[in-house]
Amino acid sequence: MRRLMYLSHALTSMTEEKTAAIVEKSRRKNAACGLTGALVFSDGAFLQILEGPEAAVAARFAAIRTDARHHDITVISDTTAGLRCYPETPMALLLPDQLPEDARQALGSLYALRPQPQRRGLRDLLPRFTPQLAA
Repeated sequence: MRRLMYLSHALTSMTEEKTAAIVEKSRRKNAACGLTGALVFSDGAFLQILEGPEAAVAARFAAIRTDARHHDITVISDTTAGLRCYPETPMALLLPDQLPEDARQALGSLYALRPQPQRRGLRDLLPRFTPQLAA
């Protein structure tokens, strides 16, 4: 069994109603192909855990990657697992504190995972202005 966990960022304003609709649709799709998992939405970010047969997880994740409601997909974990974290539900809607520890840490470090622009100090920029100052 494969377990995949990823983070992504919503492109549009996401409400509780929209998130609930995503979960309901996911429950139907996941149940049809033997997947289980969980979805968390917090501060404009999704964290999702998918678990099930290798081919089913791969197909579902390929579809997720093309979903226009989010961007900046970052895979946090992609492993083989013996037991499911969510064996009873095709897609649970969770609060961040209901997640397993590794998922909670991933969500908590959301901003640390995003590439940060290189900051330039005044000292780095001074050479660019020196010729103009001398003129």
